[in-house]
Amino acid sequence: MTLLAGIAAVLLVGWFAAGTIWNVRRGSEVMRWMQDGLPLLGARTTVRWLGSSVVELVVNEGKSELARATVLIFLEPRDLPWWPLSRLRGRRDTLIVRGVLKNAPAVEFEALDPASWSGRDALSRVPADWQSVDQGLKLFFPESFDKAKAMLGAASTLAVRRLSVRRAEPHFQLHVDLPDRRRPSREFFGMVCALAKAAG
Repeated sequence: MTLLAGIAAVLLVGWFAAGTIWNVRRGSEVMRWMQDGLPLLGARTTVRWLGSSVVELVVNEGKSELARATVLIFLEPRDLPWWPLSRLRGRRDTLIVRGVLKNAPAVEFEALDPASWSGRDALSRVPADWQSVDQGLKLFFPESFDKAKAMLGAASTLAVRRLSVRRAEPHFQLHVDLPDRRRPSREFFGMVCALAKAAG
């Protein structure tokens, strides 16, 4: 019994170490890719790791419509033994952009992928009296369907899991699968700025 417990402990430690190394490498790769495009959001960025699965990049002095922004590289929990179960529940490497606009938006909506972890998480917070339509994503809105549909169309080249515009902070949120890093990051962050401008 002691031998089995020892083997299990070694396996768990090995899994944790391998998963942590995998995530650190992947997070570092994504940050290198973002270097060229991130200045479109703002000049100065503060970076920190939150555990082994999340990298947080904070822009306190935003450009254009953004007063400030937070970019999160949200990685799968590869360092945990139940990682395969989280994949079955739709947890994937995700890039999240949250922005506070200089002016609160006039309209609100939520576009969600209910099969993704972030879409499911936001679903419970959608007001019960909002209307909904299926636009590939589940689109919830209290009034202006046209603006929501136009913004979704502008983001059609991305694997969007959540696109949110709210009057309360954060005014703007975009959750996407990690973008194709063979394309320049300025293209992605340029689209983020255009969406934030449309939201504002």
